[in-house]
Amino acid sequence: MRSFLVNKEQAFVELQTELFALYTKQDIMQAVVQLLHEVKTIPVEMNEVEVALDGVLRKTETFNVLLTLLELEKKADQDSVLYESMKHPSYNQHRTIALNICHMYSSGAVSFFGYMDCTFRKFFPEKRPKSFLAKGVCAVIASTAEVLVTGLVNDYTEENITILNQRGVTLTHLEDMVYELQKPYNPFLTLDDCKEHVLGVLRKQQTFHTIQLCAFIDQGVEQGVFGAQFQEIVANDEGLYGVDEAVNISISMMYGMIAITNFGFLDKAKPGIIGELDNDHENGKCNTFMDDTVCALVSASCARLAHNHINTQSKPSFNKILSLLTDLDE
Repeated sequence: MRSFLVNKEQAFVELQTELFALYTKQDIMQAVVQLLHEVKTIPVEMNEVEVALDGVLRKTETFNVLLTLLELEKKADQDSVLYESMKHPSYNQHRTIALNICHMYSSGAVSFFGYMDCTFRKFFPEKRPKSFLAKGVCAVIASTAEVLVTGLVNDYTEENITILNQRGVTLTHLEDMVYELQKPYNPFLTLDDCKEHVLGVLRKQQTFHTIQLCAFIDQGVEQGVFGAQFQEIVANDEGLYGVDEAVNISISMMYGMIAITNFGFLDKAKPGIIGELDNDHENGKCNTFMDDTVCALVSASCARLAHNHINTQSKPSFNKILSLLTDLDE
């Protein structure tokens, strides 16, 4: 089954038209300006806000989230049970869905979302704050604000590649794994396609901060610089520890739920270099964080590729994927 991305532009225009009929683009942009004034006191021009907002709305994950929230909004208007649940103070499903937009823009966007959610009527006094779409609008505004706060950042590709190489991970390792994972979805896929999207992930500042921290922790354990309890847990990669996954999944979260799903799959299957890192304990070697870093980089690159490639198929053969992953280990 072909991906909806074949008709991506038309689908995105139709959704934005529906969104702006309920919340005008001008009102959303003004809310971004107001949010930045109240929380960060950052002056911005409206043309800057529009560019940032358009960028957020061009994301496939943003489209998927807003489409879901719009459909649930319509359903709630017709279904009294769902409507009453949505209005209950303990109801969080609309937030859970909406926050997937913010997760692509780091914890800063999540913080902005919390502020918007709690003060919604200051921004939109005539709208329903507990509706599904209201949470989606909060997420779009929060993410746009975070883009403007972050601004232009450096390209961290070379720094990331250097750290990875020092830990035994090469660009080729990442490209090959992305290729094997995505080939069943796209018969026209090339290694150059995969390289483009791996480099896209490696350019990110958040990626650099994660890779840097994970390498620092693994190296510190190898050098014995931490306390005894922490040394023991991380050196032995205790199964109930989980902080290594929690740190690294922040990379996957920038590319939506598909990337997070891929992360979990890779973390369990451990194909190729992931398994090699996980099993390398020679001379006190520690890769407790780095093997999950590779899971995150590959999962994010796969999602980035899928979100931007019209030849992507929606439902390939799962057995074919497992077979390709097995080939990576041989």
